[in-house]
Amino acid sequence: MRIISITDVKAKINEYVDVVRETRDQITITKNGAPAAVLIGVDEWESIQETLHWLSQPGLAESVQQSEADVAAGRTYGEDEIRAEYQVPRRSR
Repeated sequence: MRIISITDVKAKINEYVDVVRETRDQITITKNGAPAAVLIGVDEWESIQETLHWLSQPGLAESVQQSEADVAAGRTYGEDEIRAEYQVPRRSR
């Protein structure tokens, strides 16, 4: 992550927008020497928003932990078992 003064950002905004869009990096913008804002690209912003959405879902962390425990204990299902359970036929090629 780069740290750049607001004065520099004003002078080179097009360049910095291209940088964050292309690299998915972030730029911290300082004002009077203190952090004031962060510049990120749209793809990175949407990724953060999606992550926050999923992390805010009740019970998600517990469900993931249970799934990891099931896998570690060998409690898994193969494709054929899942297709049979949900009555999903195989596609013909």
